Amino acid sequence: YPVGTECCPKCGPGFRVKEACGEVTGTLCVPCDPGTYTAHFNGLSECLQCRVCDPAMGLVTRQKCSTKNNTACICGRGHFCVSESRGDCAECRPHTACRPGQRVRERGTQWQDTVCEDCPPGTFSPNGALEQCQPWTK
Repeated sequence: YPVGTECCPKCGPGFRVKEACGEVTGTLCVPCDPGTYTAHFNGLSECLQCRVCDPAMGLVTRQKCSTKNNTACICGRGHFCVSESRGDCAECRPHTACRPGQRVRERGTQWQDTVCEDCPPGTFSPNGALEQCQPWTK
């Protein structure tokens, strides 16, 4: 990485630059502190802050932060991901609750919302939680 007129060697993943190289010295690299990381070779003087998976956004930790990798988040139970990048979720929403008179055609997953469908004539679903609508009784 360029420093003035010098081209300095980069620090490896999990490390940051403490002192840039000079005419006769190499780059002095130090490990990232806990709660920070660098995932690639870099010329950074500070490591990057680790992400926090916010439960208020429906997120839970899939993989804890290390000095070489950021925290990876997924959706918690009852939620699905609406903003994803390489298996890491940035935002979750609660699964749709089917209404009475509808059935659950497809249960929600962490990547897909629940799919609801109206019950056919002559059948019902009292709370919208059934996968099969019940026939009316006479």
